Amino acid sequence: MDSYFEDGVKLKGTLKVKGAVHLDGEIVGEVLSSNHFIVGKNGKIHGNITSHNVTNMGTIQGNIYSENKVTLMAGCRLVGDISSYHLVIDEGSNFEGLSKKISPPENTIEPEVVTDTTTRVIEPEKKIPSTEGKVKKKGQKLKVALVGLGILAAGVGGNYLLNPKNDVDALVKQGYQAIEESRVADAEDLFNKALSMSRSNPKVYAGLGEVYYSKNRYNEALNQFQRSIDINSSNSEYRIKLAKTLVAKGRYKEARLSYKSALEMDPNNFRAFYDLGMLHEKEGEEKQALENLKMAVKLNPNFYKSYEALSRVYANQKNFPQAVEELKTAVRIKKDDPELHLTLSSLLAQSGQAEESIAEIDKIAAKFPDNNQAQMQMGDWHFEKGNKKDSLKYYEASLALEPRNTKILVRLGNIYVDLNRTEDAFAVYEKAVKLKDKDPEVFYQLGRMLADQEQWDQAESHLETAISLRGKHAGTRYYMGKVLQASGKGNEAIEEFQKAVKLDKKNPAYLLSLGNGLVDAKKLDQGLKYLLQAAKIEPENHETAFGVCNVYSKKRYFANAVTHCEQALKLAPKNLATMNRLAWLYAKKKINLKKGLELSQKTLEAFPDKAEYIDTVSELYYARGNVDKAVENIQVAIKLVPDEPYYKQQLWRFKNVKPAQPVANADQKP
Repeated sequence: MDSYFEDGVKLKGTLKVKGAVHLDGEIVGEVLSSNHFIVGKNGKIHGNITSHNVTNMGTIQGNIYSENKVTLMAGCRLVGDISSYHLVIDEGSNFEGLSKKISPPENTIEPEVVTDTTTRVIEPEKKIPSTEGKVKKKGQKLKVALVGLGILAAGVGGNYLLNPKNDVDALVKQGYQAIEESRVADAEDLFNKALSMSRSNPKVYAGLGEVYYSKNRYNEALNQFQRSIDINSSNSEYRIKLAKTLVAKGRYKEARLSYKSALEMDPNNFRAFYDLGMLHEKEGEEKQALENLKMAVKLNPNFYKSYEALSRVYANQKNFPQAVEELKTAVRIKKDDPELHLTLSSLLAQSGQAEESIAEIDKIAAKFPDNNQAQMQMGDWHFEKGNKKDSLKYYEASLALEPRNTKILVRLGNIYVDLNRTEDAFAVYEKAVKLKDKDPEVFYQLGRMLADQEQWDQAESHLETAISLRGKHAGTRYYMGKVLQASGKGNEAIEEFQKAVKLDKKNPAYLLSLGNGLVDAKKLDQGLKYLLQAAKIEPENHETAFGVCNVYSKKRYFANAVTHCEQALKLAPKNLATMNRLAWLYAKKKINLKKGLELSQKTLEAFPDKAEYIDTVSELYYARGNVDKAVENIQVAIKLVPDEPYYKQQLWRFKNVKPAQPVANADQKP
């Protein structure tokens, strides 16, 4: 930048200048420039401008005639017409006027370094402040000298200070170092200080662009990178940075043009090929992505990110062998990056190499003990394999790294429950609740555990909180149903089971609970429908088979009931409730009575004072024609439960209704 007018400078008249000029002051009058005239953010011009290039970041009220290019940056305002060969209008600019394209310029721009000076006498409109604290009187003639590169106008009437180039370079170097160390605020201060010393160093603008990019202030970053390009248009790195920012803004077409422009200047720039490949990948253009990424690898075989990107594209194409090879190369180059190892592990798993995958994670957990993701993945793997103690070791290591991570606390709680470490489970769940009272999973797990411990009131409270935070969770609805059922709230329990089934129609436990709930509510046909669905999904489930048997018994479909009860007993040979029900069914059908007595005797050995089991043996004696034994046993049941009218009815039946003649071979199935 050859000359700079700072904020506070106010000029009136016609301004003729040579070289590149940056104006942050105010001009009332015409501007005639032979090079690049830049109106800064604070700049204001009330008049026409004629120049080779014009960049507006401030306010112009007047027409612009530019031989080559006009750029309207974000936040600027122009009220007037434009005549130019090339026009760039940035997003966020304000243009009120007409534009006309003219023929391209015949001659090249004048050199940026000016060896002479042009002086213009201008009548100031008001008092003009000086950085030296001096004020020019109204009407006093003022000379403004526009001098060569490296001179900064410190204010009209002030002194011109020569800024040593090496001081600016030192600030720029420190600024980039701060960026590398993620000290973004320090970097911004350093670059702004350098900018106050020199407006002609493209590295300063590029550095500020990096700062704004890291802060996601993309419009400002674009402005800074564009300035660096305006000053040094042959630098390909500035165009790459500009393209990267355009990508962040979603302006992919412009970004591609900028990358290609950079490659035209520097065909061996691997970074441009890499970035362009990443852009093609983002747009789903895998063929072009591979072409550019392969060129990046060819130009710089030691840049691991190119291999990582190649692996990702190949994986997306389901070419897992090639994807694994590319990522292994990236890992060899960047051995100390645990994320690469984790990605490789995931890729090995996707390609069907499960053992290699877990071996890779095991390496990470051992090599990077502070990597929480590796510890958690190892914990998950062992948990899925049923190795609870091994999974516990990794989860506890993970919790030591992140003691406030509720996800880890919940997983630890689940393991403690499986290992019957109830107190430890309660401790981690309650800690999770205190740490993150808005996590529905925490309340669900604690409520589920309390339900399993039959602490119904506390379980209901926690499950209600979980539902208020996450209503569409089948497991929470199911456990709430169990709690309500245990609390004697049958109809409410059915509603919760129905919601659980609606959310997960294929879960046999939900279907079974809903079916049994409906049966208890004497809605036998509805209950049977859900029980049969559960049996179809999980035919080896004893509870389901027994539930179906129970419904058929209540419906007096004894043959069907026998079939399902016999299936239930095969699945759970020591289940006393099933034995008793099957023995009772044999009595009602008058079949297999000997087997029935054997089953009944086993139930009575376990529970000799259970009236329900005593009633069954009395039915068996009655079916065999042994009325005395039937009466003797039912009287025992009446003594145990004297207020139960059913057993009294049984006694009357045994005494007054002659048993039917046992069928032939009654001790065998017909």
